[in-house]
Amino acid sequence: MVTAACIFLVVRFQEPGRLRTDLTALLPLELQDPARQKATDLISRSLAQRFVVLVSHKDAAQARARAAELAKTLEDTGLVGQVGEEFSTDRIKQLGALYFPYRSGLMSSADRTALLAGRGQDLAERALATIAAPGAIADARLLKADPFLLLPSFLFSLPFPATRLALEDGLLTRRDEAGTHVLLPARLLGSPFDLSVQKSLVSALDRYQASLAEPERPVIRRLGAVFFAEAGGRKAIDESTWLAALALSATILLILIAFRGLRPLLYNLLVIGAGVACGLAACLFVFGQVHVAVLLFGIGLVGIAADYGFYYMATGFLPGWTPAQRIREILSSLSMALLIAVLGYGALALAPFPGLRQIAVFSAVGLVSSYLTTVIWLPLLSTGSRPAHASRTLQFVMLLSRLWTERRWRALRVAFCGGLAFVMLAGFGRISFDDDVRKLQPLDAALAAQQNMIAAITGLNLSTQYLLIEAESDEYAQQIQEQIAPLLEEWQRAGLIKTAQSPAAYVPSQARQEENRTLRREKLTEPHLAELVEALGLQPSELAPATTDNLPIATALAGRAIPFLNELVLAPGLHVVTLQGVADPERIKREVAAIGGVKFADPTADLSSLLGLYRVRALSLLGLSLTIIFALATWRYGFRGAVRALVPSLTALVVVPCALSLIGQPLTFFTAMALVLLLSFTMDYSVFFAEGKADNRAVTFLAVGLAALATVFSFGVLGLSDTPAVANFGFTILIGVVIAGLLAPVAARPDNPR
Repeated sequence: MVTAACIFLVVRFQEPGRLRTDLTALLPLELQDPARQKATDLISRSLAQRFVVLVSHKDAAQARARAAELAKTLEDTGLVGQVGEEFSTDRIKQLGALYFPYRSGLMSSADRTALLAGRGQDLAERALATIAAPGAIADARLLKADPFLLLPSFLFSLPFPATRLALEDGLLTRRDEAGTHVLLPARLLGSPFDLSVQKSLVSALDRYQASLAEPERPVIRRLGAVFFAEAGGRKAIDESTWLAALALSATILLILIAFRGLRPLLYNLLVIGAGVACGLAACLFVFGQVHVAVLLFGIGLVGIAADYGFYYMATGFLPGWTPAQRIREILSSLSMALLIAVLGYGALALAPFPGLRQIAVFSAVGLVSSYLTTVIWLPLLSTGSRPAHASRTLQFVMLLSRLWTERRWRALRVAFCGGLAFVMLAGFGRISFDDDVRKLQPLDAALAAQQNMIAAITGLNLSTQYLLIEAESDEYAQQIQEQIAPLLEEWQRAGLIKTAQSPAAYVPSQARQEENRTLRREKLTEPHLAELVEALGLQPSELAPATTDNLPIATALAGRAIPFLNELVLAPGLHVVTLQGVADPERIKREVAAIGGVKFADPTADLSSLLGLYRVRALSLLGLSLTIIFALATWRYGFRGAVRALVPSLTALVVVPCALSLIGQPLTFFTAMALVLLLSFTMDYSVFFAEGKADNRAVTFLAVGLAALATVFSFGVLGLSDTPAVANFGFTILIGVVIAGLLAPVAARPDNPR
């Protein structure tokens, strides 16, 4: 069975798409919004592929020269497209070429407002003043085609992201007292989360910066998801390497000290490996794919599976027992522990959350496989010889067990329980909840400082908040955007947003273009054209005829003049209005709630809400698991016996959040999932004592002690992580296992005196 599972895994993982990483895949289908998710994915992917480099120098010529060199260096890597392509002279020409044939239907919001108010004369006077001004951009061809210069006015009104930068010779530049700053925007051709892309790009930047001599070396700052991903990945690899080495070394050392041989270590690896392989294969077979979060939380079965192996190997310390006798002695304990764990995980399968169901299948099948491996294979592989150090080890264990069995240690036991009560009373009122996804992994400090400096110098704002527009067609979607345009302008004036970008701002609806053409003719051309033409010294016959065609959005999408338009138009009738510099998301959400076809989306807040929803659901299912386990324990041990069996686990589950609050740790989704795993871990300890016989109590103490220590080494070391979510998870397991392990003897039956 294990071999078949391994073959199945190898075959299935050769196929693409078997491993999911997006957290929304964990959501119930009824809670997922496909349109919203599509928009979020596209915006997030677009932002992730973009990055900027800011070159600063006191000397303007040096800043521009170094920026040009760096742009070529980046392009030579083959990892990025043309640096600054969106602001190149060719792109501006393409923009003019796109709009020019449709100019009669295009008009800025300010010009449209002026014409609606009957102020056409103001626009005519503006055109004359613009033409007469030094350095005027209007040539004869433009004047003959657009004498009122409404097209240049429209172009200047396009909502490009608000920054403090000016375009100088094709370079985005800012000058201040510190010198000249040149911004190089670029887009990755590959994924920013590809390790090879990260390494190559960062290495190219570092090499270029190191190649510059000190007198001419500029300050080079970088900003982009690829840099944060590279720094985070490097830190995660370094951290996971030493944490894994620490945990593995401690566990191996524990087994070697306890059993004085490599065989027990190999037996444990066999039990754990069988469980993981079969659990993962079952998950892939049932669901067709597996989420990485399932691997993280479902791998908790390793801790439980190790308990089975430890208990069996501990029975080898009993004198004169054959492998068959040893497995018969603990079979009821292992079976009861398995049943409770499977039922506990089974409660997760009742949730409508695909992620929790996957964890349930992974863990339940994995535990059954580990159980069968322990029961069938370990007796066949192990010998009946008793270790030479067995007597000394059991004597030492019994010495420690007297803390629970002898009356003279009663005061110590009372003090321990009193300490737990104090922690509960002191910490309960301080329990806090925090599901902010931004706090799960801190940003690299150096990169965060560079991000803040780039934002301060350039005014650049990389926001992922947006309005989602849903309509029957592109035309209706554009009309909705035009209806909310005054609201967007009001938000800008009130400081709620800095700027917004909508498809309709670049390509007005067909209806709006027709209205603009009529408005131009009736309010501007007919009453003021003759006077303007005379003032310009032109003949009416020289004027180009007004255009009659409307600019279709499909034409704009097919061209390269507005490259980001494809990111704003997701599908026919499904558009996005991006918002930069959102100051009050709750107010914006309230104000668009009553507008049909418009939804406010904040992906970061949505993800935080998702984690909060999962946290609440996980805690609810934890309560359901406790209920099921209590019912089963009542059937097996009676009411009082069930209470005794649940005391260690229940105490740990209650004390842990209180203890975390006292050290400043909030209750998060990761805490909740750690508590779910903690219940499964610690119930093994209670079951071993409840099922164990009094004359073999030393073996039970040894098995529980080793199991608890192995779990502490495997999961507790995560508390040393610099990543808050991982540290929170580790502290939860560490504190809970220690408490439940020390209280486990409470579960012993009355005929098995404690």
